[in-house]
Amino acid sequence: MAQRIVNGEQYEAVLVGGGINGAGVPTIQGLSIPEHDYIAFTYSGSTLTGVEYKTGGAGGTTVGSLALAYSGSTLLSVTKS
Repeated sequence: MAQRIVNGEQYEAVLVGGGINGAGVPTIQGLSIPEHDYIAFTYSGSTLTGVEYKTGGAGGTTVGSLALAYSGSTLLSVTKS
């Protein structure tokens, strides 16, 4: 199994091979995140506002990011860049 590092903590990666009844896992077009080995989270207070996917660890190259927008405590949108 591959290792993944999330905010400095090392985890075993899990390969998802199928959905319910052996059906393939659906792909949501436009949200595919490139291969990465590190994930960093950004918060505003206790609210998650961003996710960065990197190769080469914490100081590596950012290969994708998500920005989360809220109205109060309601998540309004997730934008990939």
